[in-house]
Parts: sequence; structure tokens; C-alpha cells
Amino acid sequence: MTNPNPTATHTSSAARFWERGRLLYNAILTAIVLLWLIFTWPHFRPLFRPLSLEFLAVFAVLANLCYSTAYVADIFLMQLVVPAAHWRRFRQGLFVLGTLFAILIENYWIADEIYPYVEQGPPNLFGGISTMGTTAIASNMNFPAPLAVVGFLAAIGILFLAIASILIFWFARKPKFARLAARAVGVVAAVYFALLLGFSASSRETALARGQEKYFCEIDCHLAYSVVDVNAQPDGPYIVTLRTRFDETTTSPNRPKDAPLTPSPREVRLVDATGREFAPAATQGAPLTTPLKPADSYTTKLEFNLPKEAKGLRLLINTVPAWPDKLVIGDENSLLHKKTYLSL
Repeated sequence: MTNPNPTATHTSSAARFWERGRLLYNAILTAIVLLWLIFTWPHFRPLFRPLSLEFLAVFAVLANLCYSTAYVADIFLMQLVVPAAHWRRFRQGLFVLGTLFAILIENYWIADEIYPYVEQGPPNLFGGISTMGTTAIASNMNFPAPLAVVGFLAAIGILFLAIASILIFWFARKPKFARLAARAVGVVAAVYFALLLGFSASSRETALARGQEKYFCEIDCHLAYSVVDVNAQPDGPYIVTLRTRFDETTTSPNRPKDAPLTPSPREVRLVDATGREFAPAATQGAPLTTPLKPADSYTTKLEFNLPKEAKGLRLLINTVPAWPDKLVIGDENSLLHKKTYLSL
């Protein structure tokens, strides 16, 4: 007897396979964390703070969201290109490859982004403010930068692949397959934009005190910016001295210790209480794109011409906005994301 709804049957079969596999997937990733703790103890002892629970919970959710994308490949792609007789092998192969990739990412993240900074404590992923020991550290990201970049590139790749599939199926006069590919795009887009807007909504506007640093992630290291002096003349220019520092304590172990870093292009503006923005009229000292080596720093004087009625001034420094930034999860330039200012 022919099944009147083969798609529903296939979906049920996929759910049984992947939900059973999810248990093994989570067990493997948990075992890797335990092995790191056992073989490096007591190095990770400072990590056991209340904030660690938030940190670990977020990564557990992200790991399972990534796992759930297997349904897209299974339900929407496998029935298009894989004969029914080979579905079992396809699923097993996809599970093994996906789990190996997750193991690679997990070990990279522990070794490169957690192990070197364990004394500082885990970052607060939801506010743009990290707890580093007893000091509050502000960042231009409230989502791990390497994962944000990988996620963005993966989303772009999936989008182009799906669009190509839709066009091929449509012109081949296979509208059913074209609709399935379009649904796959919708599922991936929904998950991605939920993360993008979720982390933007959880961000908050922050004004840092004079001398407090705002960190910018450069993937394998961080630059810190702070206001060290303000010279406000009654009838003259408003001059802000900004310090740029390469924090050597945030350098990845894989980065050469003497390798110079050229900062990403930065945009600097003064913002008053009404929201008006003022760009520098002139600069003195080292340009903000001057390369640094770990532990190096320099100062730049920014000169502004302001109207007399400008009050409640704050300095905003951020990476020069570009269209990809608006779609990178957790980036300060992403859609609806709040800003971190330097008080004057």
C-alpha cells in the first residue's frame, strides 16, 4: 500500500534518528569539557563562578541549534538527491561529519578563547560587558567574534547555494523541489535572524567612566581604547586625547608574540545629549590605523568644533560601519544593537 504522505513519514523518521543522535552528540561534547577539566586541573578552577552557568548555557544552546540544522539537510535536501535506499548511510555520514566539526570548534574555542583567559572569568555574553576578575571590561561584541564570523560566512554560503538550487529546480520545471529549497532557506534565515536580533535586543547602552577602556575584538587579540584627557576651551576647539593599547593579555597563544597588528578602520564621533553627532575637524599624533605590537600603545588628539549649546557629550568610537557588520551576530554595528560610549 502506498503511503499517502511520504513527506510526513520521512520527517518522522528523521526526527527519530536525529533526536536519538542528539543524546550522543551532547554526551560527546560534555565528555570533552570534562576531559579538559580533568587533565588541566586546577587551571580551570577560577572558571567556576555563578557567571559560568550563563556562559555554558549559551554555548549548549548554540551547539544544539547548530545540530538542529541537520534537519534542513535531511528533510529538504536528502529526499531530493539521495535514493531512499541510501538514506540511512547519508544520515550516519552527516552525523559523523557534523560531530567531528563540532569537536573541532569546541576544542579550538576552549584552547584559544577560554584557556588563556580563565583567570579573568567567563564573559557576560548578553551585555557587551565582560567580568574580568574584579574589573568591568566593555567590548564591541556581545557574542564570540570567531563564531560570529564563521556563522556569517556559513549563512552566506548556504544562501547562495539555496538560491542556485531554487533557480535550477524552477527552470527544470520541478516546482515542488524549488518550494522545498525555498523552505530550507526560510528555516536557516529564521534561525540566523533570531540569533542576530536576540543578541541585539539583549545589548544595552553603556557609558564608560573616564579612563575605562572599550575593547575591540580583532579575532585573535584585542585593542583597548580610552579617553586620557579632555581640553575644552571656552571659545576654541574641543580636544579629546584618545589612547589606543594592544592588550597583550588577550592575545591568542597561536599568534606570534611580536607580530604587529594594524587596527581595523575606526570611526570617532562626539554625541551630545540630543543625539547630534560631530566628527573630528582635525587630528594630531598617531593615526588610529597605526600598527601596534603586543603591549604597545599610542595617543591621538581629536579636535572638534562644537556649537556652544552642545551638552552632555560622549565619545563614540566604533569600527567603520560596512554592510556585513549589520548582519554579524553580536556586532555593535549590527541591526538594533546598542552602543558603548566613553564619558568625557
